[in-house]
Amino acid sequence: MATSSGNLNAVRETMDVLMEISRLLNTGLDAETLSICVRLCEQGINPEALSAVIRELRKASEALKAADNMTS
Repeated sequence: MATSSGNLNAVRETMDVLMEISRLLNTGLDAETLSICVRLCEQGINPEALSAVIRELRKASEALKAADNMTS
């Protein structure tokens, strides 16, 4: 049981460090999104491709918001 607890603490510490790095780099990722990205990378997703997808999704979201504001 102690090993499981130790592993959980290590995972939490790692995610805390990754979140701090994310904040320092101004990625705009929240903890849940960062966690999903980490899991995708662990499953073999190319990090550069994932980054490109996130950027494109943000652009599309901004364009939709701008279009919505124009019609409101």
